[in-house]
Order: sequence, then structure tokens, then C-alpha cells
Amino acid sequence: MEINIYQVNSDRDKNRVLFIDLQYLEKYQGDPDVDCEIYDKVFSGKVECKTLEDVYVLFNTKLVENHHGHSLSVSDIVEVVDDSDVDEGFYFCNNFGFTRVDFSPELTTDRTHDEQIKVILVQEGKLAKSVSIENKLEAMQELVGGQIEEYMPFEDEVAIICNEEGKIRSLPLNRAIYAEATNEMVEIIAGDFFIAYAPIDSEKFESLPKELEEKYLKRFKKPERFIKLNNEIKAIPYTPKSKDLER
Repeated sequence: MEINIYQVNSDRDKNRVLFIDLQYLEKYQGDPDVDCEIYDKVFSGKVECKTLEDVYVLFNTKLVENHHGHSLSVSDIVEVVDDSDVDEGFYFCNNFGFTRVDFSPELTTDRTHDEQIKVILVQEGKLAKSVSIENKLEAMQELVGGQIEEYMPFEDEVAIICNEEGKIRSLPLNRAIYAEATNEMVEIIAGDFFIAYAPIDSEKFESLPKELEEKYLKRFKKPERFIKLNNEIKAIPYTPKSKDLER
């Protein structure tokens, strides 16, 4: 199946219809028709899917190469460009199923050529995972939930990108950082963060090389709980019980 995916850009979403079911569009924007101008094209390509439901599952469970948006959600538009089983056209993703709609892709903003980098996302209470993100400040801020801070405690040229106000805002403690020479705990990162490749001679972050991706994915894989024992803070790794937290 060859498809395009379009998602609402929150910066242009004046009526706040992001994640709103088709039947409620008129209530929120005074018009039942889809406003094409607030959409971005975030994916274009072929996928191994037989139905639109398969497309939904794929973009919610897998890291799809060259996908520049969030997981497929309500208010998204899937365009079927070519398929033997599904009619070509535009389909609105509802809370339940898809509805065919009129849509003008020429009015959207094409983001399928935005530069992306592969990083390790480390979220509190969840297993670390590799993700692709847009290599721009706004995307990084969204990932950590605020202004970003770069922290480079390792000998490798990798950087931890975290929320600079994580502790001030009392965000949940996430992972401990240890000195490589002594294995002594030197820091605890509060809030979600990600790890990117940060070569000294580069002015921007880059995708993690495979060997560094595997190394730091293993190091930060499991979430941690923090306890005070004999006047010392200890980090206790654990495996989330919920399947949703493991993905």
C-alpha cells in the first residue's frame, strides 16, 4: 500500500481540533469540513499493510523510517495513493475507524524532507528506546517538556539533553548518572531526556552511531526507583509490569 499521512500542526490549530473526532469538527471550528491548511504532510511511502486498520497499528507500534510526526491518532488523514484492496482517497482517523473525506493536499505544509536524527529516548518509568526526531529546537523541547539543557558526563561524544528546570519543577526522578572511572553516582536526571551524538567539531546534534546507540540503550534500558539507604541515594533498576510502559 502506498500512502501519505497528514497531521494537524498545533501551531496553526487555532480552533484546537487536534485529536478531535470528525463528528465534532463543526462544534469546535464552526464548519464540518476538514481545514487542510492546518495540516502537515509527515509521511510518504509504501507500507506492508492490507487495511487502514493495519496502517493504524503499524504507526502506533513500530518506528517507521521517514515518519516525521507522532503516532497515528484521531484527526490524522491517511491518503491511499495506490492499493489493490482500498480505494484511493483521503481517510479521516476517528475514535473508531476511518471516514472518507474531501481533502486538498496542496494546501498543506510538506515536512517529509525535514532532517531527522536517531536518538535514545529515556522516559521516567519506561524502558529506553531508539526514536527518530526532527533535528530542530522545537522538537527537542517538546520531547523533554521545556527548555533544553545539554549535559556531557561521558568520555564518548554523546550528550544528554534534558529539561533545564527538571529539578526546579520537581519532575519525577528518571535515571542516575555514574562517574565512569569510579562508578560513583554523580547526578540524577529529573524528567524525560534523550541521548544524541554530539561530535566536538559539529555545531549540531547528530544520529547516534550504531555502536553508541547499542551501548547507551543497554546502559539506560530499565527505569529506576530511588531510595535512601545508610544516608546514600541508591538507584534500583526495575522492569515495568505494564506492557504499555515496555514499548
